[in-house]
Amino acid sequence: MKRIFYYSGYRLTIFHWQNENCIASYIFNPGEEGLEKFKTYLMATDNTPIRILVDLIEEDFKKENIPHVGSVDRKAIVSRLIDRHYRKSQDYVHYNIVDREKTGRKDDILSYSVLSNPEILEPWLKPIQECNISVSGIWSLPLLSEKLFSKIDNQASNFLLVSQQVPSNLRQTFIKNGKFESSRSAVVNLEDATIGEYISLEVEQTIRFLSNQRHIGFDEKIEIHIICRESDLKKIQSHCIDSTMRSFHYHKLDEITKQLGCNTQLANQEEADSIEYSNGIYSYVCASQKTPIGHYGNSSLFFKFYEQIATRTLYASSVILLLIATILSLSFLSESVALNEETSTLKLQTNAINNDYEKTLAKIEHKLLKTQLMQSSVLLTEKIKQAKNISPQNFMIDISRILTRSGMYDTEITKIIWQQHQSNIIPVKNNRNKAAINYAKNNLINHHAIITGYIRVSKSSLKESVNKVNSIVGAFKNHKQVRQVKINRMPVDIRSKSSIENESGLDHKKDLNTDKKNGLFEIEIIMQGQTS
Repeated sequence: MKRIFYYSGYRLTIFHWQNENCIASYIFNPGEEGLEKFKTYLMATDNTPIRILVDLIEEDFKKENIPHVGSVDRKAIVSRLIDRHYRKSQDYVHYNIVDREKTGRKDDILSYSVLSNPEILEPWLKPIQECNISVSGIWSLPLLSEKLFSKIDNQASNFLLVSQQVPSNLRQTFIKNGKFESSRSAVVNLEDATIGEYISLEVEQTIRFLSNQRHIGFDEKIEIHIICRESDLKKIQSHCIDSTMRSFHYHKLDEITKQLGCNTQLANQEEADSIEYSNGIYSYVCASQKTPIGHYGNSSLFFKFYEQIATRTLYASSVILLLIATILSLSFLSESVALNEETSTLKLQTNAINNDYEKTLAKIEHKLLKTQLMQSSVLLTEKIKQAKNISPQNFMIDISRILTRSGMYDTEITKIIWQQHQSNIIPVKNNRNKAAINYAKNNLINHHAIITGYIRVSKSSLKESVNKVNSIVGAFKNHKQVRQVKINRMPVDIRSKSSIENESGLDHKKDLNTDKKNGLFEIEIIMQGQTS
């Protein structure tokens, strides 16, 4: 529901609009009794935002030329202009730039409206503020006449709209090329003349005023549209006669309401009397404004409304967030259910596949056992086939080549102990544990040999004999197939006392027994066998 507080300067009329239907109206007269009833109404009704619609004689409409400046400077200029002529009306001014001069400084043409006596609203605004009622704005009835123009005649270049909102006032609003230009309000006194005579006289005065103010030229034709009650139509038509420069058009109240698509008919006759004139039509035009921004008023008057807007916005935001969260939760829940169903289906399929696999495997399990045995046999055969190269014959051939290259003159090999060894490290001597070959392992099988011999020290010095042994060991180490070399015994005892005793007698050099005893050496090696 929307509430419109229409004020004509004397009494206040309240309209309740539910969409396009006026569902109630109330009239409050000035004075203590009327204001008390008004305050009771405010406290008894819901605090829905109200819109104040004013139709006052104290409302002035003027045009001024001001320098072409930005919006901030323009606001300052308008503020100084209003302060000069309407000191108390700073909060009750509405202005806009309607045109710009074509020559000279090319100043902006400023059109503004102002309430010259804003105190006239105080008796009604005070109880509104005391009851903490939300006010969304104050609208000017003449400025809203542009909305009716588009419904009545949107082609006339000079359009004068005449309407009577209350019995005591007559409002004439001039619209040029679809834009508001000026408006006059006059007091109606039917004791001296009929309504037709009065409207005819006031229209002529208004046209002369518009011509003097250069809103229209003296030779321009003007379209005059009169909104009236059906009971006054004949009286008006009898006095308002078309001429070359004047064209009169008449609109009954119910015709305008049909064009606007609203309903102002009330069941209660007392309430119906409050909208006997066109005030109900203008209240609907005010209620139908989508943007709740009026023409007059200061921010403190609208604080409660802004507070309600913020509260509703936060509430709407929380509701939207709650709906989004609910939708997302439902979406995640449905996805979770779908995933659970897919998981259950996959588990069933997995179990079925496992059962089929176990049944199939049970049928061929005995064949697989034979296959494993055959595979092991083949691998063992390959291993043995590779190990056949690890033989004493191959080892002797390789050793002979190495020893020949090392220059073995005056050297004799007396003993070679050979065996297969499944490691790259020389084994520790242990007579109890004999190394066994496991052909199933991946480790390579190598030659393990202990080479024993002696050097004829009788034909060379002990130092030369040691050098020969070192030369043989070096030849083994330099061979790519030898993994490890160890000297178990040297031709002479390396202790200083023994060396002296061995070298003290020359007869020992010519003695063969002495050669076999003092020139004895022993070398232990690990050697990789030939792969082919």
